[in-house]
Amino acid sequence: MAMSTHSSQSAAWTAKTFADPSDFTMALDDADRESLHRAVAAWREGGADTPVETLTREDLPLGPLDARLEALYEEIRSGRGFAVISGLPSDDTSLEDFTAAVWAIGARLGTAISQSAAGELIGHVIDATADDPTPRMFRSNLELRAHNDITAMLSLACWNTSKSGGESVIVSGVSVHDEIERRAPHLLELLYRGYHYHRMGEEGPDEEESTPYRIPVFANVDGDLSVRYQRSGIAAGHRALGLPLSEADIEAFNLFDEVALDPRNRIVFTLGRGSMMILNNYVALHARKRFVNYTDPAKSRRLVRMWHDAPDFRRVPKEFNHFAANGVPPQEGKHCTFDFRQLYEDDPAATGGVPDMQLGDAAHG
Repeated sequence: MAMSTHSSQSAAWTAKTFADPSDFTMALDDADRESLHRAVAAWREGGADTPVETLTREDLPLGPLDARLEALYEEIRSGRGFAVISGLPSDDTSLEDFTAAVWAIGARLGTAISQSAAGELIGHVIDATADDPTPRMFRSNLELRAHNDITAMLSLACWNTSKSGGESVIVSGVSVHDEIERRAPHLLELLYRGYHYHRMGEEGPDEEESTPYRIPVFANVDGDLSVRYQRSGIAAGHRALGLPLSEADIEAFNLFDEVALDPRNRIVFTLGRGSMMILNNYVALHARKRFVNYTDPAKSRRLVRMWHDAPDFRRVPKEFNHFAANGVPPQEGKHCTFDFRQLYEDDPAATGGVPDMQLGDAAHG
């Protein structure tokens, strides 16, 4: 488990790696936006009753922008593991057309995969707590601690920002691993062994409510170091199985969170309207600051979310999947029913309690 045995140093960045958000941002120019406008217009002219989720990259040609996105994909796959795109068409356009432009970019990343038991390929990150008593955490205004989603790649594109808060945080999971090894190498054995995860009520008819197998927090496959971490999902999974987490487990989680939230290790920025961040979900973790919305619902914070996978993207253990396949396979009539707010109250030690990152001033992207 020594650091020298992994070959993922390109993804082992820290805050000082970047002088400014422009260091990890690809700014679209007028020609790029025109390419996206043309692609969306062609979809509409061909009959916008065709669901955008059925369109391929061939259906949405982007001309010279294709080459820039291919280079960006390689940076995400085998470089630093994340990127931000700014300048997507967002003014004088509809949410539907913005979403189609986001889909066109996503089609360059691989295949869109299901994000929920409902089978959604395009998700909307909003505060849905007024309508849904047990929403998934990302559909609340709560702070989210550093975590991964269960996909190879994640993209989030901003349609509306919040009135305040909602800053994005990205952390290198490789850097977290290497810092834990320097400070407390004895805890890595627990993190490599892994933990059971709750499936949040989205399991299939022949699946258990928690994973019967352990999912490693860190895994090294032929030198590729990868991470899979979602602390509240672990706490819920072990609680459901009646397998209490040990003091050493909680010590490992607390150190993971401490390292991930260290200002020296994280980058913080506001994802502005018309900007899109893309993560390699095997090497980068993301978090979000609690936010306050505008009173006007039309101005409420909204991000368009997609999950992606691609052949030979990265060598990871099959146990990284919470289900038979990557993502959340569609299950008719199923939806997330787990109450994470209650879990925070019931088990503050295992969950770490309601997070509060105390970010201070954020950079703007």
